[in-house]
Amino acid sequence: MDGIRIAAGTDYTGEGISRGLARGLPVYYGDCNLTGEGMGIGGIALRNREYTYFSREWTDSHEDGVFRRTFSLDTRERWSLLGLPSGLLTRLVESGISAYMRLPWLQNVLLRPVFPLRTLLGIHPRFEPVPPRGQVTFTYTISAGHVDVRVVPDIRAGEGDTLCLLNELSAAWFTAGWEEGRAGRPPPGWEKVGGDRMPVSLVDPVHGVRFSMDRPAASRDVPLTVYRGREHNGDHCWAGFCIELGPLDGPQELPEVRYRIDIAEEAAA
Repeated sequence: MDGIRIAAGTDYTGEGISRGLARGLPVYYGDCNLTGEGMGIGGIALRNREYTYFSREWTDSHEDGVFRRTFSLDTRERWSLLGLPSGLLTRLVESGISAYMRLPWLQNVLLRPVFPLRTLLGIHPRFEPVPPRGQVTFTYTISAGHVDVRVVPDIRAGEGDTLCLLNELSAAWFTAGWEEGRAGRPPPGWEKVGGDRMPVSLVDPVHGVRFSMDRPAASRDVPLTVYRGREHNGDHCWAGFCIELGPLDGPQELPEVRYRIDIAEEAAA
């Protein structure tokens, strides 16, 4: 039977280079998995000046129709050169990602030489277990057509840390943006989204599904930035939204964050 299904409580851990990492809620249209390599609705990453941390282990609970998933930040991404892990290379890649996200108008140009060069030099990411950096609890309240998300971090956050709240589905299906009431070009990699543009959307024209995020709210002031993005290349196949808390200017507790994701059947005009 066709129709949108948001699958709370499944063990789906993705595909592609990030296969095995803990995801948020996967989304299906009938039997078609719309999530693919994306991190699902309400996934997690933590970045500092050296590494990006993800989760492999999680715990789930259900209460009064509400689903809760607690992620442990127990996995570190480390880049290797010709099969040898390199801390220096990892720091260079992390610096490059920060610059890349600040330059959306150059992202497509910057990416063209990157993947052939990576293949030539044998540069690949590895995900290795580390002592947990902390945990983050997502509470998902699922209603017809939308998910209300509450995020409560419990992290030893330090200077320069950035907590990333990921909401990603597959770029193979979400191929268009949505501007001024109609489908248009997809975003170029990551693009910063100001509050005056929200809610912001992506479109799956095959199934007639629109994927949107409204403006997030934090319980306390910290640097908060929203990005919309899409990448579809040899390594990545995701499209969605990222809420960044940080970079932090010193050790501190991170605030609670709330936001809404809408996933609605709507013919793309």
